[in-house]
Amino acid sequence: MPVYFIGEDENGCSPIKVGVAKDIGRRQSALQTGNPLELRLLGWITSADDFRTERDLHQRLASRRVRGEWFHIEPTEVLPFLVEAGERGFVAKNADAFEITGYDRDAVPEYLGVWEWADLEIDECCPFCGCLCGMRFQEASQMYYCIQCDALTDFSEPFPDDHHGPDD
Repeated sequence: MPVYFIGEDENGCSPIKVGVAKDIGRRQSALQTGNPLELRLLGWITSADDFRTERDLHQRLASRRVRGEWFHIEPTEVLPFLVEAGERGFVAKNADAFEITGYDRDAVPEYLGVWEWADLEIDECCPFCGCLCGMRFQEASQMYYCIQCDALTDFSEPFPDDHHGPDD
């Protein structure tokens, strides 16, 4: 059961709820039912002890508590927790993550971005699954590889149909 971060979209995604759920999409729907503001998934962390991870996050954010499991933090303040989790940390992908906006001087594509609230590069975050393990370049294949979702790409093709997030 991942530890999720869900924010109120109409308020810049703050406050943010930090909770645990087997099915994040179903939990988001249940929370949405009681909330007049649009809710948006920001990211999640998987761990061997999700309830301990949730408890630790609640303790670290205690001074920012609004009510229950809701905290007055911004989406950019969630990123350090996700990065700290490494390959167990995921950002909720931007729907247009694969819109190529240009190429750098090494001919590596520059895309719109995986996460709306931070400029994450492919070596930091997989644009296919949102894992903060990043894409690694493989010399043998001359392609980029994600250890989490097994995506293998040279970025010449748009988002493969067989790589999705937890609720896609």
